[in-house]
Amino acid sequence: MPDIGVPELLIIALVVLLLFGPGRAADLGGALGRSIREFRRESRDGGGTDGANTTAPDAARASRHCTECGAALEDGAKFCAACGTRVDSALPRAG
Repeated sequence: MPDIGVPELLIIALVVLLLFGPGRAADLGGALGRSIREFRRESRDGGGTDGANTTAPDAARASRHCTECGAALEDGAKFCAACGTRVDSALPRAG
């Protein structure tokens, strides 16, 4: 498998920038960074749980933070103040 060096990475970055534009490319980079951080944290913490004990904390966390950007949400907010994403009204409110 060939090594990918700096020139190849620059070409890939240029193609992504041309295809998606600067705003969407930045969103994709942010999402990739969050995914890598989440993967590393789960790998380090031994994320081998069966999922039975994670449903309540996930639901509580989702009601206080935006699912797209992770910003804290105010009670009763219908949209995230940071990114404008619509907040699911079916989620329980923090309180």
